Amino acid sequence: MEEQPSPKILDALWRYRWTSLAIVALVVLASALAAWLLGGTSSAGARIVLKTPDKAGIVGVDAQSETAFVRYVNQRALFLVSDRVLSGASANLAGAVPVDVLRDEVAAKASDNGESIMVTVNAGDSESSASIADAVTKAYQAESKEDVRAAEQKTLDTLAARRRDVLASVPADKGADPNTLAAGPTLGDLDKQATQARIAAEQFGDGVSFVDKAVADGTSVLGTIARDLAIGFVVGLLIAGAVAWVRADRDRRMREVDDLTAATGEPVLAEIELLAEPEAAALREVGSHPLWPYQFAASSLRTSVERGVVVVTSSAPGDGSTTSTLQIATAAARSGARVLVVDASVRTHGLSDLLGLRYDPKGLTSIAVGASRMDECTRVVDLGDRVYLWAIPAGQYQEATLDHFRSSLLQAAVGAMRSAYDLVLIDTASPSSAPEVTPVIKESDGVVVVVRRDREARLVHRLREQIRLLGGQVAGYLFTFARPQPDTPHRAVSARSRQQPMAQQPGSGPQQRGQQSPAQQTVPAQPAVQKGQQPVQAQPLKQQQPQKQQ
Repeated sequence: MEEQPSPKILDALWRYRWTSLAIVALVVLASALAAWLLGGTSSAGARIVLKTPDKAGIVGVDAQSETAFVRYVNQRALFLVSDRVLSGASANLAGAVPVDVLRDEVAAKASDNGESIMVTVNAGDSESSASIADAVTKAYQAESKEDVRAAEQKTLDTLAARRRDVLASVPADKGADPNTLAAGPTLGDLDKQATQARIAAEQFGDGVSFVDKAVADGTSVLGTIARDLAIGFVVGLLIAGAVAWVRADRDRRMREVDDLTAATGEPVLAEIELLAEPEAAALREVGSHPLWPYQFAASSLRTSVERGVVVVTSSAPGDGSTTSTLQIATAAARSGARVLVVDASVRTHGLSDLLGLRYDPKGLTSIAVGASRMDECTRVVDLGDRVYLWAIPAGQYQEATLDHFRSSLLQAAVGAMRSAYDLVLIDTASPSSAPEVTPVIKESDGVVVVVRRDREARLVHRLREQIRLLGGQVAGYLFTFARPQPDTPHRAVSARSRQQPMAQQPGSGPQQRGQQSPAQQTVPAQPAVQKGQQPVQAQPLKQQQPQKQQ
């Protein structure tokens, strides 16, 4: 048997649409609430493009190579977030933002190309973030310029000290000392270096080529809520889809006839739609004309099982196996076949209830224990229009009786039924709930499994496996309680059908105890009725009361 295919995500979402909507709504609500409580987390960013340090080495850095310059930019990014710069930024803000707060709100790093410093400030709102970013860049420029001036002054002081040393080495009488001639070029070189240092410091300035003014890149509280709502919807949809798919994968049910076909790989004889209450009552009325799906199923059975015994069963009560048995039997009988129906549900007597034979003392139980012959237990049911059914009721049920069931007698009875009738339909419960009648499955020529919509796939699989283990063969399936289709024709319901007090869907409870429908006339069958022979017109039997148990 083929496995039922994995569910599709869209089908799973639609199947559990209300649960999925609830999950999405909860996630969206949580996202909106979080955005509202946390508020807008606006930030601002500024960019500081640095100059390449001069060869004069005013800042003490040799940045002629690309690697050296990148290292220099990273050093300046660290300097930007130092307490010295942040203290200057706090002073620029008139002390409104302490240095401790700025440490948490200001971040700096080298750009990807290594030519600039990227400053990011996250102060909670865009206006505050932009003002802090501008204050930080101004403080950085001021502190950098101060460093350059300090480096310039240090260089000039060093050159001046060397000049003094040179002059101190020159004797008072310059014309007689040859060292006087060498001091002149040295002093000139020192003066040249001092001039270069002043020029380099003036050109380098604060070391900043230009600054991109701080720009807020955050959103408002409403913008944050809208963004989080969109994110929450997507996340909620993903969570709902995952939950729905897992539920659908774990809850395999026969929701459509295609599911049944895909899961079993065997033919579905008919699809019976969910009926309104009056139409359902008409199905259970003996002698009523069968629905066209049951007529099609009867024709299919007579084609596949030309002359034989067919067991009708289901995986669970309420699937409609009893009603289906009666409808298929009626359709086959009206097509001219000699049909026998057997109630093998000896505990529930569902078919016997429909035929008004609930309290018939003889039936299948009598045959199974060897108390009666088959012809003594067979009854004739008049369907009207000179059409008849033969029926074997369940008989009187007692728990002790089941202990005396003999498989050989049931097997012999099935063989006799096959030889005497064109089609034999045996209504029985699932083999797991009625093990005493399982020999009929082995002796049958086919099994029709009735499956109700939304029935769990595992139950259908288990029933099919049981039928295979018992030696039976599935002839087909009936899919009951299917979703109504708008283009499906519905038959008119007679006034008698509308007056039925126990009108129910296929497979539901039996008729009132002892009640017989007007079209239902039963008499004991004659032992030697031959095929084609017209039985005597049945007369209504007096209601038989159950015998008092000893």
